[in-house]
Amino acid sequence: MDTKNTNCIIIHGCPSDAEKAMNPETRTYDKHWIPWLKRNLVAAGIETETPLMPDPWEPNYQKFKAEFEKYEVSENTILVGHSCGSAFLVRWLGETKRKIFKLILVAPWKIPDKDDEFRKEFYTYSIDESIKSRVIEIVMFTADDEEGEGKESLKFFHQALGGAVIELKGHGHYTLGDIGTEEFPELLEKIIDFDNRKALIVPINSKHQILIQDRRGHKKPDWGYFGGEIEFGETPTQAIIRETKEELQIDVLAEELKYLGTSITLWNERKIIRYMFLYSTDQEKFDVLEGKGGYWLTFAEVRERLDDKDRFDDVANRIEKLENKT
Repeated sequence: MDTKNTNCIIIHGCPSDAEKAMNPETRTYDKHWIPWLKRNLVAAGIETETPLMPDPWEPNYQKFKAEFEKYEVSENTILVGHSCGSAFLVRWLGETKRKIFKLILVAPWKIPDKDDEFRKEFYTYSIDESIKSRVIEIVMFTADDEEGEGKESLKFFHQALGGAVIELKGHGHYTLGDIGTEEFPELLEKIIDFDNRKALIVPINSKHQILIQDRRGHKKPDWGYFGGEIEFGETPTQAIIRETKEELQIDVLAEELKYLGTSITLWNERKIIRYMFLYSTDQEKFDVLEGKGGYWLTFAEVRERLDDKDRFDDVANRIEKLENKT
């Protein structure tokens, strides 16, 4: 994908009246995973807009349309909608007959609340099945624990538009409260074609030391995390369990791992997404099969040795947040 000509527009969902009086710091409808996604897309060179729709607690299609059309939409545009934002985008694409690059619907919704005239007008329209002939790729995200009306809404959109359906476990309606994190790497990977996908492990002991790999004379960079590439068909968790067995000769269980999130890096003009996992252990020595071995080091010592692209400060902050929760 040529990111130089690609842009992305993300349309948020419609909150309840409770958020009407909230200030920008406390409201949630334009947050969840949206700011995180925008940061990573911009870092990858994709111009990204997250317009604030007018009075979304009382959604009005014409008002949404007027705000949305302030932004450029072309055949290189990626449109992402969350909940009612999905309904708006599908209605707009059907009405305007515009061609775009990708359409991604996250927890799409099309069933109005009873006695809600605003949502009834907003959601009541026929889906234009010809949209799929004008969009190169269509992806829809749902969850195994999505509400019944959400699953029914997904069926409406998918029967009319086709495309890929991705069901993730425990993501509910894809709000921050449902997924428990602002990260949404599965969506990011549907927008960016990463050159490498890696799963990395960060062993930590009771002395608050981290085990890192000494690669000097073996490969660059000289120091790094243990782990490797995610193979086709593997989840990040499956990949790190396999990689840990191969590199450290230990059997790690999924429940022993704590997910630290993703780290997006550019290395020699290659885009890399790395899924990071924390693993608590007091094992002192490991049978390391690659490089010169592994060393338990303090946070300060790790920071000195790792290349700055490893963004250790960010990893250290995530570890601290996890420890504060327990």
